[in-house]
Amino acid sequence: MGGAKFPYFIDWAITARCNLSCEHCRGFPGGEVSTDRAKRLIAEIAELRPGWVIVEGGEPLLRPDLFELLDLMRQRGLEVHLITNGMVITPKIIATLKQLGVKVMVSIDGATKATYEAIRDGANFDTVVQSARTYAAEGLLEAINITLLKANYKEIPEFFDLALSIGVNRVTIIGLKPCPGFTQKLLTPEEYGEAIKLACHAAQATGVEFFFDEPFFWPAVREWGLLAHQPAVETGIVVSSTSACVFGEYVFIETDGGVKPCSFPPMTVGNVNDKPLNEIWDDMLSSPLVQQIKDQKTRVGYCRSCQYLEDCRGCRSRTFVLTGDWLASDPVCPLSLKSVIKEEIR
Repeated sequence: MGGAKFPYFIDWAITARCNLSCEHCRGFPGGEVSTDRAKRLIAEIAELRPGWVIVEGGEPLLRPDLFELLDLMRQRGLEVHLITNGMVITPKIIATLKQLGVKVMVSIDGATKATYEAIRDGANFDTVVQSARTYAAEGLLEAINITLLKANYKEIPEFFDLALSIGVNRVTIIGLKPCPGFTQKLLTPEEYGEAIKLACHAAQATGVEFFFDEPFFWPAVREWGLLAHQPAVETGIVVSSTSACVFGEYVFIETDGGVKPCSFPPMTVGNVNDKPLNEIWDDMLSSPLVQQIKDQKTRVGYCRSCQYLEDCRGCRSRTFVLTGDWLASDPVCPLSLKSVIKEEIR
């Protein structure tokens, strides 16, 4: 195998099948990696020695061969984190996931019935909360996830309370990434500042741990003197060893087999139906464009002179979608307004 470096993790959207229609869904390309190719792909993933594998969708539990593939991952010694919307749950699913040693995250995206059901069309709040409680009672649930939108970020304190009522001690707060209507749903720098403050205060009040999946989170915490603690274990979404954007340091596999250097950029570096994954990984590592994007010295605008640049780098996919420039400063970084909001955050 070529590359000298291994990916932090592999994120695999294993199916586009879904039973919901969500406000923040990025959409999926047509097609699905066949069972035979998926089995070989699992061997290739294991060869790359990722820290863990995220299995998502769509709704991964709707893929008929899912448990067969998860069993192969178990046999290969892969640590698997499965993200589900909680609408598909049966005693058999629970028993099988326990047997396979899979860690489960349930996406909820709202602390109230009205907010949640407005964001996730076709979902039922009482059902998802009960599903999460069932996963928690069975020892399978490691976190509940919320993707931040203008419609839900003010519910962050209630979301931490919801975690307590479910019986899970960890939440993952995920920044909205490119999707239809993206700019209308995306938080402003000021709103991101408020969201960070709300999360830190809610964690202190409840004792619930959290990951905040934004590269500027830890720089903002340090800049504003907030109290926050990094959870002791991974949740399968955030790399705890670095707070910076990990564009090009992990692999995202699309439903049709396309491979990307991040889960959200309008860029593919190969397709597993055409080439083995390790060759695609090596190609990505040697790509001049990917190397340029990863190099923080190429940044322009306020990012270039920011003291936290090395620890942040800004979200590259979001920045490109908003500005058309891979190297620009992250337009929603709250530290770009630190002279304005520093006192407000304190």
